[in-house]
Amino acid sequence: MPQIEAFKGTYYNPEIISDMADVTAPPYDVISGPGIDELHAKSPHNVIRLILGKSAQEAGGTRPQSEFAKAATTFNKWLTDNILIDDSTPALYDLEEEFEAVGKRYCRRGFIGRLKLEDKKNAVRPHEQTMQAPKADRLELTRHCKANFSQIFTLYKDQEGVVEKALYQARETAAMLTFTADGITRRLWRITDPKAISAAKTHLENREIFIADGHHRYETALLYQAERNAAAAELNDNQPWNYVMSYFSSMSSPGLAILPTHRMLANFPTPDADELKKKLAEFFTIEECLDADAKIPALLAKLESTPDNSSFIFLAENFKAPLFLTLNQEAAAKILGKLPASLAALDVSVLQQLVFNHILKISTADMEHQRYTRYTQDAATAVDAVNNGSAQIAVLLKSTKIEQVSKVAIDGEKMPQKSTFFYPKLATGLLISRLD
Repeated sequence: MPQIEAFKGTYYNPEIISDMADVTAPPYDVISGPGIDELHAKSPHNVIRLILGKSAQEAGGTRPQSEFAKAATTFNKWLTDNILIDDSTPALYDLEEEFEAVGKRYCRRGFIGRLKLEDKKNAVRPHEQTMQAPKADRLELTRHCKANFSQIFTLYKDQEGVVEKALYQARETAAMLTFTADGITRRLWRITDPKAISAAKTHLENREIFIADGHHRYETALLYQAERNAAAAELNDNQPWNYVMSYFSSMSSPGLAILPTHRMLANFPTPDADELKKKLAEFFTIEECLDADAKIPALLAKLESTPDNSSFIFLAENFKAPLFLTLNQEAAAKILGKLPASLAALDVSVLQQLVFNHILKISTADMEHQRYTRYTQDAATAVDAVNNGSAQIAVLLKSTKIEQVSKVAIDGEKMPQKSTFFYPKLATGLLISRLD
């Protein structure tokens, strides 16, 4: 059963930090090289100095040990100088985020607490495959700093909104912090009311927890837990490394927004155009998108018009126009029939297994090390990459549905990497959970 605990969060001292927008950052894995410089320039206390140093991690590579040591030194100095302070009372932290996505306004609700680590994952269900390099990187950072800087993003079932109501009613009048950055307004309330905390813990202990984002960080936490337990003179369940800081949101919340992650292939030997179309035609019906239909809004609208069929917009540097591909289920059965039903129903699985692996001969190892694959949530970026020659192929996808995420996790299966993008990413730097 999932075990949720209140904790004494470590956070930026409001007497020193006047605007949290200056010191928070996106999760480390979505920050580019230029983004690192921009965050460094915002404030000498931006959390980027803890989560990602100046040497941006290359795909599949490692960073120098000096960066991890520097992060630990900086973290300890900020604690000593009271830049970061510890809460005086264990709490759950109720988070509200207002934003716009795909032309709609959302208000996402959830709370931050500690989640008991479960090696067997019988109650904590992942849904996405992970890569070794990011886990090694995060493990090294955790060893040096002995802290969780970012939350695992998890989902739970609560159609009646029991948890959200209990925490909302227990809010104090004023939020612990509020700020706006990149068009997203975030408000955080400290919840110390025992009844509200008990309501959240009791509801979740009878529910499965689904990891929405942070699979690498969860698996890293398990590795760190094993190391600390092996070295500990005495063991008990309350030791902080037996938990990982997590964000919990209801799967029934109207504030959940899942965006697609489009694919690009860079430094890739593009097949002959006619030969590639011939191979695609074995498994898909093909429609060329010409003139006005080739504009990005029209392409995305065309995708959304086929919600129940696997379909893609496929662009290649040697194609005259984008192709709209719709899967022929019968023709694809000989390839996709090897997959569990919950995976075979996913556009991302169809793309990876049928197009990337089978037609383009991109191996599992190539995918693991991102030898050719690049990812973006911005369709224009993917299209422009083909037009300017920085990528040879781009594929635009639809969003994965929350029901599909749940089904894959319940079946004990794993989606391909970058299958879901829960927007917005949780801000790093709102809270820190110390592991000592």
